[in-house]
Amino acid sequence: MTPRVSIIMPAYNAADTIETALQSIRRQTIADEVEILVIDGGSTDDTRAIARRYGATVLDNPQRLPEPAKVIGMRRAAGRYIVEQDTDEEWLRPDQLEQRLALFAQYPDVHCIVCDVQHPGPDAGLAAAYLCACGDPFSFFVNRLQKGVYRTFCGNPANRPPRPGLLRFRPGDPAPIGDGGTTMFDLAWVKQQFPQEWDDIRFVCAMTNRIIQATGCCGCIPGDDIRHHVKAGLRTYLSKLRFRVVNNLFHQQESGFSARAADAVNRRFARRKYWFVLYAATLVGPLADSVRLAVRERAPSMLLHAFYVYYVCGYIAYSLAAARLGRTARRDSYGK
Repeated sequence: MTPRVSIIMPAYNAADTIETALQSIRRQTIADEVEILVIDGGSTDDTRAIARRYGATVLDNPQRLPEPAKVIGMRRAAGRYIVEQDTDEEWLRPDQLEQRLALFAQYPDVHCIVCDVQHPGPDAGLAAAYLCACGDPFSFFVNRLQKGVYRTFCGNPANRPPRPGLLRFRPGDPAPIGDGGTTMFDLAWVKQQFPQEWDDIRFVCAMTNRIIQATGCCGCIPGDDIRHHVKAGLRTYLSKLRFRVVNNLFHQQESGFSARAADAVNRRFARRKYWFVLYAATLVGPLADSVRLAVRERAPSMLLHAFYVYYVCGYIAYSLAAARLGRTARRDSYGK
């Protein structure tokens, strides 16, 4: 039977978390209509064996990084709908995929759906709550993220009157990033709408944004949450921030932000990177947001927001200076 949904899961040495992710897929009410594609970047642990135990098709990713893995998965996917799910992401309810398919049927203009809230797992590290709530300090600043995607964007004037599960956007409005996090796409529509670029890596990095540009909307069901079993100790998270900085500066074809900002429609979006520097320079802004985030999330670790802001700005300056001196800033493998 041809699957309705293909789950694309980039992987690299993920034996500690991938089984939980796969179990949550197999618990879905439509599990018999789902194919799982694990695109492995050369794991040396039991990642591949665990994946096969849950009926996943394991594909090779010579470049190891998640962005090329998504391209490989999209080219191989047999389902009409694809889901980008990381190996440390767990569905919290068995009816989530079924509800998303119902939302696609309810709103014919919707061709991508993003999850609402990411919750850190029980063994999360110091930076896990911040990573789940904000992603990184730049993403938080650009979108002024609230508690969950739906709450962040439903206040947009385009969403008056509100419609359950539907978010509308005007040209130039901030929009969800949708990079991983179980974002779901109508691949058949994407291939038809973007026949020349649907499997190009720059398009794949910016796919959520491109779909929202074309349709003016996306889906987000309140309470459609996932659990992110990211360890994210302080050292690991700082490595991830360095990875994102170097990607955006020197490997733009592999960077979601740079790929989105390259679109002419998003020049206003791209200019926000300069406002981020000014935001950091105020000192008061990052400190005030640190306190607000700690209260909102009930997590003292969110007070590190200001430190992350200054760390990112400092590493940007270091990377640019290194490039001018003919050296390339180190890019940590896979951003994990």
